[in-house]
Amino acid sequence: MYHHRAVLKKSLPILILLLAFFLRAYGLLSIPPGLTHDEAGHGHDAANILKGVTPIYFTVGYGREPLFDYLNAGLIAVIGANILTLRFAAVAWGMITLALTYRVARTAFDRNTAIIALALMSVSFWQLATSRQILRSGLLPVEIGIAVILFLKLTTENAKNAERKNNKWLLVIGLALAIAASFYTYIPSRILWLIFPLTLLAHHLFESRLTPHLFGSRLISSGHAPRITHHASRNTLYAIRYTLIAFLLASPLFLYLYQHPDAEQRIGMLNEPITQLQNGDPSQLINNAREFFFAFFLNGHGDHFLAYTIPGRALFDPITAVLFVIGLVLILKWSVISDQSSDAAPLFTAHCSLFTFWLLLGLAPSLITGPEAMTTRIIGAQPILYIIPAIALSKLLVISNWRKFHPSSFIIHNSSLFIVSLFIVSLFIVTTRDYFFVWGNSPDVRAAYQSTTIAMAKSLDSPAVISTIYPSAAHDPYIAELITAQETRWVDGRTAILIPNRSTFKLLVPSSTPLHPSFTKYVQPIRIVNLRPTDLDSSFTIYSITNYQSPIPNLHINFNNAIELIDARWSSPSYNPNDVAELLTVWRVTDPKNLGAIHPPAFKTDLNLFTHILKDGEVYLQRDALDAPSWDWQTGDVILQIHQIAIPSDAAKGEYKVRVGVYDRVTNQRLEIRDSGADAVAVTPLVIR
Repeated sequence: MYHHRAVLKKSLPILILLLAFFLRAYGLLSIPPGLTHDEAGHGHDAANILKGVTPIYFTVGYGREPLFDYLNAGLIAVIGANILTLRFAAVAWGMITLALTYRVARTAFDRNTAIIALALMSVSFWQLATSRQILRSGLLPVEIGIAVILFLKLTTENAKNAERKNNKWLLVIGLALAIAASFYTYIPSRILWLIFPLTLLAHHLFESRLTPHLFGSRLISSGHAPRITHHASRNTLYAIRYTLIAFLLASPLFLYLYQHPDAEQRIGMLNEPITQLQNGDPSQLINNAREFFFAFFLNGHGDHFLAYTIPGRALFDPITAVLFVIGLVLILKWSVISDQSSDAAPLFTAHCSLFTFWLLLGLAPSLITGPEAMTTRIIGAQPILYIIPAIALSKLLVISNWRKFHPSSFIIHNSSLFIVSLFIVSLFIVTTRDYFFVWGNSPDVRAAYQSTTIAMAKSLDSPAVISTIYPSAAHDPYIAELITAQETRWVDGRTAILIPNRSTFKLLVPSSTPLHPSFTKYVQPIRIVNLRPTDLDSSFTIYSITNYQSPIPNLHINFNNAIELIDARWSSPSYNPNDVAELLTVWRVTDPKNLGAIHPPAFKTDLNLFTHILKDGEVYLQRDALDAPSWDWQTGDVILQIHQIAIPSDAAKGEYKVRVGVYDRVTNQRLEIRDSGADAVAVTPLVIR
């Protein structure tokens, strides 16, 4: 019987990992119910890397580091560009994070703590969600976990093998690579690397007897527990080496960001509370920190970013929250008091500074910005956040077995194990319900994951124009790239339609972007495809597209030999104050090569149309809009754009001159009219009655 229990104990981590893998791989193509724009952007950039687009920093999506996309590019080269490839890669990073968390806890503490940490993390909603998200943040805990393990190996030695000479240089290089890789992955890494020099600094101060109780004179209660060496100067030399190597490897990225300060927009999210603090007002910072603290324990105060969690869901369930507090108190206690009578104290004191700094620096981003998007911003601290409650639970199990040879101890200890197991199972049930049935089927979540766009893309059997709220290059079009090989063109059918130069195209319109009435004459409905009745988009309609017949007379206003204005007319002969006037402009593409410059991050043209209402020669009213983006235009395409202009309540009666034109959205440079040199053309005046 003892033999069977020993085998079960040894195999328990593997069994937990298998359960975790099942939980993370189950229904991978249905939950999450599609792709977010951030995820699709990663897929697009990874595919583009294979086409020779190899930047040091990607500026799409507020800017992001490149390593995650380069790793995905390797997978796409082998497996192919599709959602399953990218989702399965996310599962792999999540599983590696679990294994590393177990290894960190096992190295720093003991087997029971490691098993409990692994179990808590495996059945947590947060880690399950991050293991199925195609986000670069999911790679960070892998890199930090590797770095922590290498740091522990570099700065500790086993009591039984103190005489053994290890190849320290391999550990130094490995640690440098892990830190450098984290710099190329996610912003929080830029402070997380400090956990290692701060740990060494604290240890040096303690060994100098500035705070003599942090590390007791006896760090090891058994020959199997690792201990920090007493070679502070040697460890400092190692720290200098791996830090220099890491920053040398990351210098191309940092140099690029220094030269392009506008590329990294997310850093600006930290500015407001810090700026207020510098101005003597700490209120926002205090409020953010308070709300972040509540987000750990109180439902309703958690992260509200519904794409990654149930809005407001607390990070921990009530029991895990209590265990986290107990574990944190234990770590802080053992940080300052060397309790030589405790069996557990020597195991914790050697590593408490490392884990304290890891926790503090890992939580720092959300301490500043508050709980919004905290599930990604604090992901670098994910392993330690589950190791800490595991320390408490492991300690409670030790206490339950303190009278080891008493007749009742067997019953008490096994009852404790049963309660812990029941607790883990209950977490598994709650997480499964919340993730797969509550969150994954929420209409708002399905909308955030663009489930309608994916349904439309999957239905394609021919080229199509697709109407969507997000027709620009870095949004829904990136999603379709991973779904269909059919040619797709993009519009927002509420205010624009594109009539391709070929008759093989269909038009797909979801209920969220119904066609403007002016466009119905150019299409014929084929069928309606019903989706879930609870979805925000409950259906989409498939249309055939008829050829556009140019009006007579035809304007033929040629802009830069790229596009010509062929018609412009108001929807009504006149309007009243407070009305919304609608100007229909019709354009034909003559040569896409002359549309303008190619701009990152999409590496496409980015034009816009302007409509100016003039009063006394000055711009009185204005509308800039182009809801059939220029990046996919082809020769012969016809674009119809509705320009909606709200007429002020105090607008005077009369006839107002109207001028329209085309400009580059990035440079603001206007396209000139051929032969005349003008950059705008007068069209039918606006009449206000």
